[in-house]
Amino acid sequence: MKTYLLLGQRTMKAAVLASSLFLTSTMSFAQIVKTYASSQTNQVLGVCLGCGVLNPQNAVGSNETDFSTIQVSVGLLARTEQTLIFPTTNIANNTNKLVIGIGSNGTPLSAQVLGSISIETFNGNVSNNDSQSLNNDILNLGAGDPSKGDIELTMNIPFDRVKINVNSGLLSVGGELRVYYSYQYKDPFINFMAHSQNGQFTLDKNISAQGSEVSLTNTSGKEVFRSKLTSNTFETKQPQGVYIMNLTTKEGKTYSKKVIIK
Repeated sequence: MKTYLLLGQRTMKAAVLASSLFLTSTMSFAQIVKTYASSQTNQVLGVCLGCGVLNPQNAVGSNETDFSTIQVSVGLLARTEQTLIFPTTNIANNTNKLVIGIGSNGTPLSAQVLGSISIETFNGNVSNNDSQSLNNDILNLGAGDPSKGDIELTMNIPFDRVKINVNSGLLSVGGELRVYYSYQYKDPFINFMAHSQNGQFTLDKNISAQGSEVSLTNTSGKEVFRSKLTSNTFETKQPQGVYIMNLTTKEGKTYSKKVIIK
């Protein structure tokens, strides 16, 4: 009887553990919802024969295997741009990550290649002034394929489009860059609870607020508040509206959340 009881308990524990792992996996999977770019524009700046974007619509939508090809001519002072446009801003969509899939025609994405590519986000036609050249810090190379990779950025300012610039010095990939896709998603692991009442915020106790720095950015992308925290409760004295709250702990961890002051 005792043996059967122990076996029954072990079976029950195994079933509970399996159910727990299944639910955790399901919840994690459900939290990642991708919003893909839905349209695009492209142009060539400067006099450049052979520059342009082939199959531009292949960089739009949820097919992550086809691609557009941004072409440049070696040695000319020109560049080719492709802008991927989302159906809504990250603020309205409640997302905090931007991902762009890029690749070459088989050549590894080396530092020389990355230095010829830059990206910049916009809110409508207004630049966020965040243009940056690609580097190994923001590019995750594909497993077993150094010719493909993901650019992943945490976005705390409003944007609804991203522009990819390719300069004519792109020698290592035969003068072209492949763009596979671009999407936004919500990363649940850089989130936190923030309760607002009469302009006063209270952060959940899971956040080590003391010594952290907090800031608020309005929907136009302008920072309107910044302060060092001494407790989990603080007052911003900002008017009613929607803001992005950014929090950097003294340990260097960064959190972001859309908040509403009523």
